[in-house]
Amino acid sequence: MKSVVNSDHPPVDPVALLTTDRLVLSSDLRVVTVRPERLVVKYPPGRRYLACTPAQWRLLQNFGSTGRSVPDLLLELIPEGHCPSLRELYELLLRAHQAGILQAEGRPGPAPQMSAHWPLKLGGPAVRWLCVLALAAGIIAPLLRPVQMPGGLTAIFIGWLLAVVALSAGQALAAGVVRRAGGHPYHPQFFWKTPLPHFRIDLADAIMGGRGAEIDSALAQLAPMFAAAAATALARPEWLLPVLCGQFLLLSPLWPSPLRDLLRALYHDPLLDAAGDLTLTPGRLPGLLRHAQAGLADGKFLLARTGATAAWLLLVFLAGCVLVQANALDLLKRFQAAGGFHFTAFALLGLLGVLVLGTVGAALWMAGRSVRAWLREQSDRRRSPRSAVVEPAAIAEKLGGTLLFRHLSPEDLAALAAAVKPEAHEAGAYVVREGEQGDKLYLIYSGHLQVSQKLTEVGRTDRFGELHPGDLFGERALLGDGRRTATVRCATPCVLLTLDKAGFENLILTRLSRADLEDKVQKIGFLARTELARNWSQAALAAFAGHAKFHEFAKGSQIVRAGMAFEFFCVVHEGEFAVMKDGRQKAHLRRGDCYGELSMLGHNTAKADLTALTAGRCLLVPSQDFLRFITRDFAVALQFERIGAEKLGRPIFKNKK
Repeated sequence: MKSVVNSDHPPVDPVALLTTDRLVLSSDLRVVTVRPERLVVKYPPGRRYLACTPAQWRLLQNFGSTGRSVPDLLLELIPEGHCPSLRELYELLLRAHQAGILQAEGRPGPAPQMSAHWPLKLGGPAVRWLCVLALAAGIIAPLLRPVQMPGGLTAIFIGWLLAVVALSAGQALAAGVVRRAGGHPYHPQFFWKTPLPHFRIDLADAIMGGRGAEIDSALAQLAPMFAAAAATALARPEWLLPVLCGQFLLLSPLWPSPLRDLLRALYHDPLLDAAGDLTLTPGRLPGLLRHAQAGLADGKFLLARTGATAAWLLLVFLAGCVLVQANALDLLKRFQAAGGFHFTAFALLGLLGVLVLGTVGAALWMAGRSVRAWLREQSDRRRSPRSAVVEPAAIAEKLGGTLLFRHLSPEDLAALAAAVKPEAHEAGAYVVREGEQGDKLYLIYSGHLQVSQKLTEVGRTDRFGELHPGDLFGERALLGDGRRTATVRCATPCVLLTLDKAGFENLILTRLSRADLEDKVQKIGFLARTELARNWSQAALAAFAGHAKFHEFAKGSQIVRAGMAFEFFCVVHEGEFAVMKDGRQKAHLRRGDCYGELSMLGHNTAKADLTALTAGRCLLVPSQDFLRFITRDFAVALQFERIGAEKLGRPIFKNKK
């Protein structure tokens, strides 16, 4: 089935479509079962198609004539355990909207397309058998008479003209087959800029007549060319060569052709439109790769097309040998006498040598890099900051652009700018170290810093985030017991704005509540540096922070027991946690790791115990708030689906067939 794209259709805004728009199922649709477990839904006014499964069609019918939003549908499907793969669901809804099957209230649908008025209608067993007889005659007749080279330009022109007429006649007959099957031909026109100018008509609507109509349409396109080949081979062999070229053109499986249409009708299951995954993928390459993977999964069609390609190439080779009067077997013997494929063996040995040398070189390079990094770290620990000169106006402007201080008045920003002290740090220098006492708040004016934390369970240091201009750090020590909970080191030369504890209490805590500091600095700042939320939008970070609450856990406390309903989604903010199942540790959670999305997304009960290995702190989000959050941001929902699938080792949502 060919996809149909209309440039007049307004572009889709996936964010609005999948979050706020109310979608309604169109009342003007045609549904046909074209294969087992395959439906094609057509929106006739806009001439758009959607290939889907019966389960996907039932899902689309949930929108009905009254309509509903996608988040409302998901909040019904997920708790009931009826939700399909979110990626395919979102892709299905976007494709259905593009096809006009689902329409957003207040937005125009696809532009209408008029079908061609085609009075000719052909079909039935008689037409199919006549086409098969024409094909047989076109194959046998040229074998009975030796192929002759054209005697002059006149013979070439007459043969070329016959091929043009036969090609056009095939399109006209196929359009009659489509019309008889209940479909509609579209866009009849004559193509001039081709070696064989011909009449052409869009026959994609053959799929609406089922597999039989597709087969008959392909045979009808081939029949006139093969009949012309049979007639010229028997009557005027000198005209045959251009007609044979037309046959090769129609029989090629390497480009759109009647033979490829025939193979598709016989062996191919139409790819589900929701499996293409092109609309939601950043960049087209990953989506194209997944589309190719879906095509490779259709083994019968792939095998048939591969066999047809090999046969076609062999046929072209043999036909060329006949025309130039060359012996194909003699050519193969000369190739073997020249060495055959021996060069391939030498090339493989050379490639193996390059791989071995490259592996050894990479290992030596990594060892040397580790030694240099250790020596550099020892030197960096002895560096100390120096004073930097920054204009107060520039400091006030920088403060006003931060998430925490953007709502302060100009007077408050000026007072804060006068109180901070700029410090210059070299690349590699340590600003704060985990476990030390701290009495300063830091705001990054320029440069980039790395954040790390010791993992006591395995005795190593984990670099879990980066800090950039406008970020703050150090507030945790000032709000708590003064102990630094992480190590911050300059990745580049940095200028930091520092504020002591007295200034923090007098200038910040008097203007901002602890809740503001917790939401905007501790929660959002922490989330933005985690692998989980690094690519979330500011709106998503703020929404999640608004739902999440900090909870402290003592060492050894059991947060979740297997079998119990887990009512919170958890993100580790501090400490280490173990996921235990049947007495064995299945996972080790550290800062930024998450737990509970499986229970939130339909598995209902916890499958393992969650225990605190050390004293820890987590962000917890109630289950209903978590579901509302992810259903209103499709990118976040897709991310959690991927995370859950990786943990389970299989798709988290089973597709309903």
